[in-house]
Amino acid sequence: MAVTTLGLQSIPYVGPKIAEILADLNIKNIDDLIYYFPRAWEDLSQIIAIADLVPSGDKFTIRAKLAAISTFRSPIKRMYLTQARAVDDSGQISLIWFNQPYLRTSLKKDKEYFFTGKVDKNRNGLQMINPNFETVSDTPLHSGRIIPVYPEHKNISSKMFRRIMKGLVKTISQWPEILPAAVVKKYKLLPLNNALTEIHFPMSLETLQTAKDRLAFDELLTTQLTIQQIKNYLKKQAAHPIPTDVGLVKKVLEQLPFKLTDSQKQALWEILQDISQKSPASRLLEGDVGSGKTIVVAIAMIAAKQSGFQSAMMAPTEVLANQHFDKLKPLFDKMNTTVALRTNAFNKGPGDADIVIGTHALIYNNVQFKNLNLVVIDEQHRFGVKQREALKHKTHPDKHPSDQEFLPHFISLTATPIPRSLALGIFGDLDISIIASKPSQRPRIITQVLTEKTRKVAYQKILEEVKKNHQAFIVAPLIKESKTISAKSVEQEFEHIKNEFPNVKVGLLHGGLDAVIKQKIMKDFESGKIKVLVSTTVIEVGIDIPNATVISIESAERFGLAQMHQLRGRVGRSDLQSYCYVIPSLDDELIIRRLEEFAKLDDGFKLAELDLKTRGPGALFGQLQAGFIKYKLADWTNTEAIKIARNAAREMLEKDPELTQSPMLASRININDAIMHRE
Repeated sequence: MAVTTLGLQSIPYVGPKIAEILADLNIKNIDDLIYYFPRAWEDLSQIIAIADLVPSGDKFTIRAKLAAISTFRSPIKRMYLTQARAVDDSGQISLIWFNQPYLRTSLKKDKEYFFTGKVDKNRNGLQMINPNFETVSDTPLHSGRIIPVYPEHKNISSKMFRRIMKGLVKTISQWPEILPAAVVKKYKLLPLNNALTEIHFPMSLETLQTAKDRLAFDELLTTQLTIQQIKNYLKKQAAHPIPTDVGLVKKVLEQLPFKLTDSQKQALWEILQDISQKSPASRLLEGDVGSGKTIVVAIAMIAAKQSGFQSAMMAPTEVLANQHFDKLKPLFDKMNTTVALRTNAFNKGPGDADIVIGTHALIYNNVQFKNLNLVVIDEQHRFGVKQREALKHKTHPDKHPSDQEFLPHFISLTATPIPRSLALGIFGDLDISIIASKPSQRPRIITQVLTEKTRKVAYQKILEEVKKNHQAFIVAPLIKESKTISAKSVEQEFEHIKNEFPNVKVGLLHGGLDAVIKQKIMKDFESGKIKVLVSTTVIEVGIDIPNATVISIESAERFGLAQMHQLRGRVGRSDLQSYCYVIPSLDDELIIRRLEEFAKLDDGFKLAELDLKTRGPGALFGQLQAGFIKYKLADWTNTEAIKIARNAAREMLEKDPELTQSPMLASRININDAIMHRE
């Protein structure tokens, strides 16, 4: 039987109950288990003589004989204490365990063990509290080597995972290579079975790093193969070109109450060039909050209408879809372009509208298109080949099977700024447009860090701005108050703010409300009827209220810098001076310092760089992870490694376009489930 087809219950320690728990961790077969990598590794390979132990906070491993052991009940704290004395040729040490009376019989006097733990010193000498232990052997599992630390489940400890993996040693050593021999040789990669063995049973820190490099290469290669195969898929598809009409663009620009920035003009030109081709465009439009991405794609949709085609615009929420409809309709009306709104809760506009605005439900509900040729999708959507194919069939429902089918052109929007070098590293040579500047007439948002003691500053400013007939947001992370999470809730803040401002109309908005209620609240806020809106992060993406000039972010430590920047972008959307207050629930020096750094910067790209430098890619891509693959070992920021993987992917597909010679690798790549721009 091939090792890849072995059942989980053929492994020692894995019975029906453990198999069920593993399934909760999405470990359903032998492949899943082998690729369940440790989250960390502890180097306990050095055996230290007792005389050389130093209390330092580090873990040490000793090899010692158990000289004495006893268990008694402590009268003070009502717990069992197990005390032991271990000796080696250099000295002795006390060992203490709390509430583990069974150790009195399981640990044997005069037997030799490995003991691992942190060392303290008291008046009686050295001691270890709650040390791990293991009988001395030639192949220790939990001590005396580099120990893998696995992500734990409430019913499976890291120690148990090590036992399970021990039963897989032979299987892993026989695991088949998934890459062509030529690729392994050219890029000097560790063979896969050796890499998997080292990741679970490292011989040294050096060999562990070599194994990590190999497995990270595989992760990056899989992504790059997916990207390349999607590009190949798009090249084979046909699209109706949308000719660039410079005269039309000028007419649209004349209708705008502002001038486009140079960045907007450049992005618009790149999009118009893309959609004028006979193959489907697939462009990512990236820009900071308030940089004006929506108007750029609106002009492209008007160009599509002028050529006789429909466009669809998909927003991540019904609130934002409604806002797009209301904000863009006056422009579309001036350009004799009909627009419709289609969400689960709302249905406005003609059935054969030139432009349809909605949520992701546009793909799945009974909305039918006549000649859809341009789709604008938001960054929060997983939108890949499968969804494109669905739209292709919805676009031509009555088409004869023998007729040629056409894919719409696609533009993806992201308001999460990604440094250009990093974007190119991630997305390769996919088409990216970046709107780097904001409208010049907008003043910088004044950002200030407050504490519980100084929060009145925010309240005073809110009251000042409301008296000027301006509006304010107050954002909190939770809907309801929590006993386990120390953070503000919107329901709690709503009541507090109503008491704080008894003569001001205050509204409450969160994702748990019915869509019709949410829409009414937003309408009342847009019209100015509601002056202060207490909300969760449902207002984070795209909400555009030019009259809003203050935002106060409660429990600010609960948000990443990128998310706070998105929230701050809800104000400062006009020429009015705007203010942002960030108020942490915890008075912690590190938290305050981080928020002070945030307050200094109002450029999303610079903030992204700061997050990247100070907290790594996990912080930067916190909001993007829903759309990106969650790498176990690879690093999004390692552009050199990504470049090497991209080159390898191209070479492999040139020789073997369908990856028929690498079936195990091909099984990991499914472009139907991949997502455009965030493969």
